[in-house]
Amino acid sequence: MVNKPLSRKKFLKTTIAGIAGIGLISKSLKASDTSSPVMRNIGNTGIMTTPVGFGASRTNEGSLIKYAIEKGINFIDTGRSYSNGNNERIVGQAVSGIRKNIVIQSKMRLDAEELPSKGKGLKGAGEIRSILSSKLEASLKALNTDYIDIMLYHDAPDENLLFHQETLKFFSDMKRTGVFKAHGFSMHNDLMNLAERNNAEKFYDVIMLPFNHKGSFIHSVTGRYSEWDQEKLIRILREAQEKGVGIIAMKTCSGGKYSASPGLEPTFKEAVKWVLQNEFVCSAAVAMANFEQVDEHAPLIQ
Repeated sequence: MVNKPLSRKKFLKTTIAGIAGIGLISKSLKASDTSSPVMRNIGNTGIMTTPVGFGASRTNEGSLIKYAIEKGINFIDTGRSYSNGNNERIVGQAVSGIRKNIVIQSKMRLDAEELPSKGKGLKGAGEIRSILSSKLEASLKALNTDYIDIMLYHDAPDENLLFHQETLKFFSDMKRTGVFKAHGFSMHNDLMNLAERNNAEKFYDVIMLPFNHKGSFIHSVTGRYSEWDQEKLIRILREAQEKGVGIIAMKTCSGGKYSASPGLEPTFKEAVKWVLQNEFVCSAAVAMANFEQVDEHAPLIQ
């Protein structure tokens, strides 16, 4: 998928004539898309999203996010670490005035250098609470909201911090008070033990992880190659589904284009469609960097 420069002129041409700005991009105002999106429940959370979500990590243009919403996508994925927090700010501006109609998923994590006590003892617990509280405050401010629909522990590296009692207490408290509607974690597939432990303990509501037809990917930024045991992963995710855990797929296009039959040209749209045909996937967060990519994937919400 090749990134192309965003064009405000093009955005204005592609959206409804005469309609611009925040607050006017609602489903009732669509000119060309008359059918309603098919909504999926994120596990047992009660949160309903479109099958395709807008992965905001690759854009710094609020106009692109608004365009995706105008196309019917109601699920926006961002994170505290994306562009040093600026990505959350762009998302917040893009959904201003229509916040209640949009599902926002964000992420935050504990970095080792922030934890001199390494989470040990009362001091370590205090450090965890302080850091998570500070990052949450920054996220809420950037997103210009008083709640986040789904908050994930970002790129969990191991069980120690993800399942630390203070981490669990923080996420539980934020959900109980309504600051989070649901909580979860993102992970990479060399750490399937994290998903297996959550299946056993049933704490986190949502898991976000790489899933595609190829069973591998090369990271577009770091160049890191990753592959996994697809059959094992599917068994784990099916069990998670049975336990009410919502599964959000990422890296859906990182396995390359896909064709369902030899006579069809492989496309990234078909690659995402393959992911969505697995019933345990609640939504696919597809990183979209230009209007063409939104146009390519938005039809999958129908």
